[in-house]
Amino acid sequence: MTAGEFPYVTRTDRNNGIQCYVCEQPNYKLDAGCITVGLDTQTAFYQPTAFYTGQNIQILLNDHLNKYVARFLLPCLKKTLSIFSWGGNGATLTRLRRSKIQLPVTDDGEPDFDYMEAYIKSIEAEQYRRYLEYIGR
Repeated sequence: MTAGEFPYVTRTDRNNGIQCYVCEQPNYKLDAGCITVGLDTQTAFYQPTAFYTGQNIQILLNDHLNKYVARFLLPCLKKTLSIFSWGGNGATLTRLRRSKIQLPVTDDGEPDFDYMEAYIKSIEAEQYRRYLEYIGR
């Protein structure tokens, strides 16, 4: 692959799943703002910018997904993926779809994306406060 500006996301467990950077690929779809899942390697990452990927990556999209919601969801998703392994109990798209992830919900029983976002923002604010305290500001 020729070096370029677009990340090429694979099943690697390093570098947010980015294997390399490629030039524009007119015959392929660009994705962005989603979670990528490598089922057979049990990897999951949030991809905030436009990227290309191959057929072995599943893409999870939601209108409420942003970097904060993704930071809430990724540990839950990775825990779910951790029960799968190579061989007889490997991760498949069907098994992933059947998996249940417990999330906070609204009074209507829908996932509470506002809570997830606020929760992650509060954790980040606390970490930033501790950092400032550490450096003496």
